[in-house]
Amino acid sequence: MKTSTKVIRTDKWKLNPSYKQKELFEETLKVYRQACRYLIGIVYVHWSDLGGLTAEQLTPAVEKLMHETAKRPNIKYPQFNKAFYKFPSYYRRAAIAFAAGQVSSFVTRYREWQSGNRKKRSSKPPKLNAEAGCYPVLYKGQCYKLHGFNQVEIKVFDGKNWVWTIVQIAGLRERHQVTTNKMMSPSLIFNDKYCHLSVPFTCRPEKRKPEANVTAVDLGINTTATVAVVTHDGTVIHCDFIHLGRDIDCRDKRLKSVSRRASKTMGKGGKLHKGFCSNT
Repeated sequence: MKTSTKVIRTDKWKLNPSYKQKELFEETLKVYRQACRYLIGIVYVHWSDLGGLTAEQLTPAVEKLMHETAKRPNIKYPQFNKAFYKFPSYYRRAAIAFAAGQVSSFVTRYREWQSGNRKKRSSKPPKLNAEAGCYPVLYKGQCYKLHGFNQVEIKVFDGKNWVWTIVQIAGLRERHQVTTNKMMSPSLIFNDKYCHLSVPFTCRPEKRKPEANVTAVDLGINTTATVAVVTHDGTVIHCDFIHLGRDIDCRDKRLKSVSRRASKTMGKGGKLHKGFCSNT
């Protein structure tokens, strides 16, 4: 029995943080990226052993190298726990997953470059960028808590400790209202221009009825749009062409009318008053 197709779609939930919360987000992003840079170095050094592991196997394998526990007191890289004291476990695992993805991408691109698979012969080798797309992934219950869909509580770093702060959700779309959609772990996107949650959803689109008709629209950039209605056996039962000729003619007539009135008012120089031809 075939299962329904899964489609991943991402919504943007705009946040409305206070000035203090922006400082907390900035501090959180700073320490998270520092941890990612540290982990990328570890993962890259041991990639020959880690590269063949699955995602479920890779995280504990990396933690054995750098995360000290009571049962694992001797580790190869004890500096991580000292540099990132009380770093939340779920943030650490998100950072490990990000580091593995960056290293895997770099190794693949570098091997292609070495093999001569380049856009240009003079192309420079790829670089291992530790900050490209580096934003913390939030796990439910451990890194964020939803209070309805108006507020979200996020675990942040205040420079000394990890604390919780409640932020207002300023805007969101409707995918969370669809019962068949499953919300996945969001990412906290924060920079000089943006502050929002990037929320992915696993969507299961409804199956089309076998005998239902399909309506398709082919949008032209500067030309005519075509609308076609097709039956289940491929027969086109209706076709229509939508063009902007009428709108373009109307626009040109209005512009010409404004131009004539402006020439009478201004002559060869001068300025038009505010609201000139606003009712044209």
